[in-house]
Amino acid sequence: KQRRHAKPSAPQPPKHHTPVPMGVCASKTSTADTLIGGRVVGTTPPPFGVTWADRLIDAPIGTVVCFDNGSKKKSMMSLALEGDAKKLRENVGAKLLDNILPRIGIIWNELGVVKPVTHGNASALDAIDLECISQVSGSDSIYVATSSNGKMHVFKLYYTQPSCLDWGFLYAEHISQGQLPSPPGAGEVEATCCFMNDRSELMMIWTGRGGQELKESWTRQAPFDYISGSVDESKIEIGRMANVTGNLKWRTASSMQVHVNGPVVEFWFTSVYDGTESDGKTLDATSDQTAPQNKAAFKTVLAKTTFGLGPSYTDIIAQYEGIKVEAILLLTDSGDNKVKAVLLGSDDEIMGSLLGVQPLQEAKIAGVGNFGLNAGTPKFVNLAENSMYETFIPKSKFGTSGFAPAGSFATAIINGARV
Repeated sequence: KQRRHAKPSAPQPPKHHTPVPMGVCASKTSTADTLIGGRVVGTTPPPFGVTWADRLIDAPIGTVVCFDNGSKKKSMMSLALEGDAKKLRENVGAKLLDNILPRIGIIWNELGVVKPVTHGNASALDAIDLECISQVSGSDSIYVATSSNGKMHVFKLYYTQPSCLDWGFLYAEHISQGQLPSPPGAGEVEATCCFMNDRSELMMIWTGRGGQELKESWTRQAPFDYISGSVDESKIEIGRMANVTGNLKWRTASSMQVHVNGPVVEFWFTSVYDGTESDGKTLDATSDQTAPQNKAAFKTVLAKTTFGLGPSYTDIIAQYEGIKVEAILLLTDSGDNKVKAVLLGSDDEIMGSLLGVQPLQEAKIAGVGNFGLNAGTPKFVNLAENSMYETFIPKSKFGTSGFAPAGSFATAIINGARV
């Protein structure tokens, strides 16, 4: 594994934001004693299958992706000390393969090809089971990725090209590590989102998977300090997240994004059904996500809960068959800052991962106003297969688990830089 390059210049901190002390009125993004996913309104739209596209012109080049690779097995040293020769032999291959599997990557083109980030000293590059990633500062290309065990990995991304005649490379520089606290016995962290609240305070929200016959999951939110990689545990807000499907075999949350637009705050999320875990269903490994057997095994709901327009409510935006959407990124209009589309990333186990764009349009009635969102037909490209041809990494190892917006590092890439 090659990570021996000259260290780029030290990261510059993002613009300082002074937290506003909590007074009588809480922040609009507060989730203290709040239920996300509650009061589902409207009708649930019929599910979409996978519709293929030659390319995705709306997929932002430079989007940062994380993958849930990394062996959770015991280390070879631990097994050697235990004298377990059989498990030690089995682990050798897994640990060696870990060295080349992507943890962080960049969407390189409209075909969904991902270039893995392999250079740098960031702890994220060796992390086990990354579940999500967020942008801390776009101008400084600072990101935080979180593992299922709640470990946070903060790093800065660079694109470095020594000269115009050289190939460039992506470099991830370590900033900090930290740990998210979760309720006792709560299990793994499944979704997180780092965002700026209406008081210009950097926040982190995180939640568990739910499912497994649970009607809801828990949420936690607190101010986040990226320099130390920690949340302010003295200001943790305790909330809940409902299972919007009402089917307890579905996971409550698989991804989450927070969108603040004036007085309105939206919590977008996906809920996933994995029939291979819940009902012992099998996949058709000879086919793709459009096969009937696979459509029965994997399903996803895309939803959002809205606060700030009277009592909170939840919309089921879209449903999908054949895919488990575990990464979303909100694509907003530069004018009114409303969500115009959602970038979708799936983790479909042996079938790999798809990249899709879900177009959205406001449902309007003349003389009355806007009533929710209409979801157009989403289009997909095969991220895993197209990336496999470029990297020679097996497509089953491109299990997309999180998206974050491109930072300033991506300027050269958008302008045609080479890696």
